[in-house]
Amino acid sequence: MNIQWIESFLTAARVENFRKAATALYVSQPTVTVHIHQLEKLIGAELFERTGRKVVLTHLGREFVPYARKMYDSYHEGISYMDKKVQGYQSEVNLAVSPLVASTYLPHWVKAFVKRYPKIEVNVDVIESALIDQTVELGNADIGLSRSPAQTSGATSVCIQTEKLVFVAPHDGYDAERSLPVDVEEVLRTHRLLTHNHPLYWDDVLLSCKHFVPDLQEMKVSQVHVTKRFIEEGMGCSFLPLSAVRRELAEGRMLEGEVPDILLPTVSTYLIKKSPSKEGEAFANIVRELA
Repeated sequence: MNIQWIESFLTAARVENFRKAATALYVSQPTVTVHIHQLEKLIGAELFERTGRKVVLTHLGREFVPYARKMYDSYHEGISYMDKKVQGYQSEVNLAVSPLVASTYLPHWVKAFVKRYPKIEVNVDVIESALIDQTVELGNADIGLSRSPAQTSGATSVCIQTEKLVFVAPHDGYDAERSLPVDVEEVLRTHRLLTHNHPLYWDDVLLSCKHFVPDLQEMKVSQVHVTKRFIEEGMGCSFLPLSAVRRELAEGRMLEGEVPDILLPTVSTYLIKKSPSKEGEAFANIVRELA
């Protein structure tokens, strides 16, 4: 039996059309038809009823689907397992990481981890902070690295790092030597405030800003990397964790403003875990050492 026969069968069963199945598999329609015929010949029964361009599973075809799925999944799991062995991996660690942590601290931590544990494969799932504790609780990640503490009862969180917020604005167009201090009030009056790119602090910060500049305009942008791009293009200003904009400030692509009239909170990174594997605990130890 050819695994491509199984793949064609499962795809055709899902879309109920050989032409659409061929498109999904990037093969010709005759190829799909041949695969199905070969599979039916091997099994000794028709798997589809053909009504014009549409095909539907026969009774036996429906019964065969779960077995075909097991064969398909087992094949690819076996290939994946052997591929890891060929690469020298003996085990793996699965991380659920917020976008902000993934783009700032995580590369440093992963680099240190793979140097110390070269035979452990690192898998990184970048997801929103609000979903990380659930991911860990369900066992889909060994540990989580989030910008908000765990809210579920099955996962625990520990603050491993705290940093300040900074007000960042577009570059004023002058060389660094000629730049004047950023007039935060003027920037807030002339630019949209890009908000809600962090899961925790925006309600309080936005309220303070509206007391400072009552008629300010805001734009909700859910991702930090998009917020930074908008600022560089002169489309707005924002309050972001220092780690997220350290490079842009150093390279002069953004300007930092002092805001003595607004009390800014600090923001933290949390290590979230439930019952991590030994690989997960090893990664957690690296994070504790370097955070």
